[in-house]
Amino acid sequence: MAVSSEVRSSGVLRTLILSSSAFMLVIAVVASPKEAFDASIQGLDIWWKIVFPAMLPFLMLSQMLTAFGFTHAIGVMLEPLMQRVFKLPGHAGFALAVGMCGGFPAAADAVSRLVQDKQMTARQAVIVVAAAHFANPMMILLVIGGAFLHQPAAGYFLLMIHWISGWIATATAVRFHPAARKGSLASGSTSTSISVLALKSSRKLSLITRMLQVAREAHSRDARGFGKLLGDTVSQAVQTLMLTGGYIIVFAVFIRLLSLYLTPGISAALWPSILELHLGTYQISKTALDSAMMMAFLAAALGWGGICSHLQVTSILRSTIPGRQSILYFILVRLAHAMIAFGLTLWLWKPFSLYSTEAWTAWQTTAASESHPWLLQWFMPYYDTTSTIQIIWSAFPVAAASLSLLLVIMISLSGTLLWFTRRSSR
Repeated sequence: MAVSSEVRSSGVLRTLILSSSAFMLVIAVVASPKEAFDASIQGLDIWWKIVFPAMLPFLMLSQMLTAFGFTHAIGVMLEPLMQRVFKLPGHAGFALAVGMCGGFPAAADAVSRLVQDKQMTARQAVIVVAAAHFANPMMILLVIGGAFLHQPAAGYFLLMIHWISGWIATATAVRFHPAARKGSLASGSTSTSISVLALKSSRKLSLITRMLQVAREAHSRDARGFGKLLGDTVSQAVQTLMLTGGYIIVFAVFIRLLSLYLTPGISAALWPSILELHLGTYQISKTALDSAMMMAFLAAALGWGGICSHLQVTSILRSTIPGRQSILYFILVRLAHAMIAFGLTLWLWKPFSLYSTEAWTAWQTTAASESHPWLLQWFMPYYDTTSTIQIIWSAFPVAAASLSLLLVIMISLSGTLLWFTRRSSR
């Protein structure tokens, strides 16, 4: 009785807090309709011009590869790397690569498909989602490096820091997970993982044979024709992106009203950096900090990802993330990612800028200017959307090649670990 009454009282308190906050937000919107409308247009522009064209191909690609059994085959090859470094099954390697090349919505969607296909347990999905929560590389290279900072070299630097710090944070945090300490995290209880372990125990089958057999079994379980599969991937990808767009628009309004009423005298980059990734990086790029500190804050904002992205991932995986402890682990990994990225950037940016004359010259001119007026055209409704979409789609082959290269590197590392393991066991 005491436990149930305590749960009931906490539920009532949370309902009162949420309802009061929603009521105050409505009052703020009514009191400032022009600011709310401008902020919603700003969020819509970010979603339509940047997020939608950059995310759609990767969402469709990850779903189609899972249906054809490609992720199952890659999982056989990546098991040594994922089990040794991240204490996870090999199928997690594909979701990690998709997150690094397609962004966190694509990674969350890939993990959701793996859980639905019984390739991954809910406990494993929590770790993989935290590990694969990366910003879209097109956003870092084109938007931050090209548009915000006027320097593509800075975008490549941020991308490398973002990936390396994410791997370090995940490999460190997973070792403190209770399931990893017990050694039960890498051994899934699903039927697919059991069949894979059975295939691995059979030494008569070669690696290629095992990959083909696992892929054939997965494709036969899916049993959808190409036309049906294409239609399903398009509808599911658009549905996921519509959810993402709604979050971005709502948080754009929320950030504008917080800056207007709650913290009018504080830096404009405070709330965007905490709440929304795209607006946060834009506001940080406008600050009058020195180059190293500005890059460090940009890397930290990318590692944190924003509460908006956290809620997007939670909504996509609401059936696979059980309890508050899983959400707490996700937030702790994001904080670790942000702090590691901040420290690495402070350590490496000055040596990088010394060896990159263009980056150093660009930062001298950027520090002298107080703002970037022409950058507002990225967020104005009359901006030519077609040019941005063409730039992103023209870069899609490079992004697809990067995904393939990442998979090749991860498979090579996995093979190296397997070779060392077999040699040391002799």
